[in-house]
Amino acid sequence: MLALLLFLGGAQAFFAQAAGTTAPDAAALAAAKDAFAHGDAAGALDRLRQLRSAFPHSPLVIDSLGLSVTWSLVTGDEYLARYYYQKLVDAAPASAAAFAAGEALGRHYDNARVWSAALDYYGRVVTGFRAGVSGTQSDLALALQRAAELSLYHGRNLDQARSYFQRIDPKMLPANEAALYRSMSIRLLWSVLSANDLGIHDSNISCLRVDGDDLWVGTWNGGVARYSVSAGVPDSFDAPHFSRSIDVADRRVWIGTAEGLAWYGKGTARWGMESDFGPPSPRKVQVVRSTTSGLFVGTLGEGLFRRGEGGWDPVTDGSLPGPFITSLAEDTARGRLLIGTMSFGLLIMDLKTGAMNALSETSPGFSAENITTILPARDGVIWIGTYGDGLYAWSPDSGDLRHYTKDSSALADDWILASVETDKALYFGSFGGGVSVLSKKTGTWRKIGIAEGLTALDITSIAWRVPFVFFGTLGGGVSVYDEAADGAVP
Repeated sequence: MLALLLFLGGAQAFFAQAAGTTAPDAAALAAAKDAFAHGDAAGALDRLRQLRSAFPHSPLVIDSLGLSVTWSLVTGDEYLARYYYQKLVDAAPASAAAFAAGEALGRHYDNARVWSAALDYYGRVVTGFRAGVSGTQSDLALALQRAAELSLYHGRNLDQARSYFQRIDPKMLPANEAALYRSMSIRLLWSVLSANDLGIHDSNISCLRVDGDDLWVGTWNGGVARYSVSAGVPDSFDAPHFSRSIDVADRRVWIGTAEGLAWYGKGTARWGMESDFGPPSPRKVQVVRSTTSGLFVGTLGEGLFRRGEGGWDPVTDGSLPGPFITSLAEDTARGRLLIGTMSFGLLIMDLKTGAMNALSETSPGFSAENITTILPARDGVIWIGTYGDGLYAWSPDSGDLRHYTKDSSALADDWILASVETDKALYFGSFGGGVSVLSKKTGTWRKIGIAEGLTALDITSIAWRVPFVFFGTLGGGVSVYDEAADGAVP
């Protein structure tokens, strides 16, 4: 004990003499840094040990432990570095020194290709940051990216990788990390349901519809598949062929095809065809929609029909809606059916009276004729996609009409084919330009293309089942985007 007291007294005297007017513990730390700067890492570590012995209650003890971790790595003694790191986190787990030391150990093992140890330390850094560690957002973003990368490529733990990745703020990453972020984004946020995955023989997807856990998939030239999202198991059906639209009612799944109207009985697992639309002169069904007022079917060439008690009745009001019906949507709040046509633009039908009028009559700024998709959003705005004239946002209550085009806005393309609303955003698929996304929180647009994870730029249909957004493509099967796992999306 006497020897230890004499040592401590001598150390304090040494540091006090070195300090001059500077606090002796600060002088001790400065002396250690000076030794390290002159290439004497072992001597610098010695001085840090003396500092902690002479001034055990100094706030600089935490800094000295942090430096001891990094300087031990410089000397090649990783075991000593780990020893000091443990002492550091025991003493001050929420300190900036602990954050930096954990990063240093993570980088060390990362460079040494000891992946499990590297992931362990990056994970500790992330956990410490969540507990209130002092560190920059840039440091956190890098640590999260490294942890996600190691979890994915070396730990083979997809869920853990996604957990880290979804917390990365890509704006905080340095420029040289952007390519890795994009690559990991595709791997972690996107997957593909190919024709083989769905058990069908056509990668050209024509329509999608969600029914609870099931995703119904129609193809342009082939059959239909029902895919269990949670189980990842498909049921494929060779017929009906040439599907163009799918809708789900209480007891049946309806499939509009280029050769008529088919249905699948949920209770019986049987297929059938509606004779009114079948041979010898099959009607080309472009869209089928179930509403609170019944089931409606739009055809290319023979107009609009509603299912009645005795069969299918044509729906007309004078010359409207014309023979070519391209899309249907119910404006439930106002008791109206919105009818997209190929030559009269958007028509509005009162479901009680059957009276129809064109949107262009009340909104002269609306001049589009060929309507491809109609999306009544939860906020009351009606989004109208067109073939070649971009996208319109119509507010029926106020009469406000906004027009988005590729030239005048951030829209990816003017040929809009599909749309869907999720809790986070509105998605619009195009013919050749990928997907345009409007954030509901920020009101900002972004584009999704091949570089972001799509398998093709021709998007024929979009469906949503939490947490996934499904994009039907021409030639690339179904691109599946995990919206909830994308931490970069507000």
